[in-house]
Amino acid sequence: MQLVWIGLALAGLAFYADTPLRTLGQPYEHNRWRARLALLTIEVNLVAMWAVSRFLMGWEIPLHPPGAELTVAAAGLALSIAGAGLAVWAKLRLGRWFTATFGVKEGHELVTDGPYAVTRHPIYTGLLAAILGGALVWNSGLTLVLGLALVIPFLLHTVYEEAMFEKHFGQPYFDYERRVPRLVPFTRRAPRLEP
Repeated sequence: MQLVWIGLALAGLAFYADTPLRTLGQPYEHNRWRARLALLTIEVNLVAMWAVSRFLMGWEIPLHPPGAELTVAAAGLALSIAGAGLAVWAKLRLGRWFTATFGVKEGHELVTDGPYAVTRHPIYTGLLAAILGGALVWNSGLTLVLGLALVIPFLLHTVYEEAMFEKHFGQPYFDYERRVPRLVPFTRRAPRLEP
């Protein structure tokens, strides 16, 4: 199962390899690339600390109770596949509106269907699910900590993006925020007051 998870992770990375091409040189109405770069730095540092701790220092906290390894790993693989599928579906659904920065492209259209009817940020939801599933596949408490730590910068991503979308799309985006949860699917939201 671990080899399947590695293959899934590598396929996911390859699928997003065109991200710079979808960003560089394209016309934007709003672009907060500096904020995106700052958060990317935090995320890369978290992953680097995880890799050093796990692979160089050998730190690990097992998650599975004895005898449940296969069942828990299978559930983790299913969660990872679902998360990767959600992230891929979301990128495909965005199409030309996908960007690697916090930006609103010229002529940007609001996407609220498909994976965007499940959460407002299905790519982040999918990535977190894939990492948390990986923690179960690898029986790795340290990977679980990485997934939980990445929630913080991902939430900050949503704050930056949603502020831009609220300004750009106005009432339709406020209506969308009322209908669809931010990151956790199928949760009810408290009503948000408009400014």
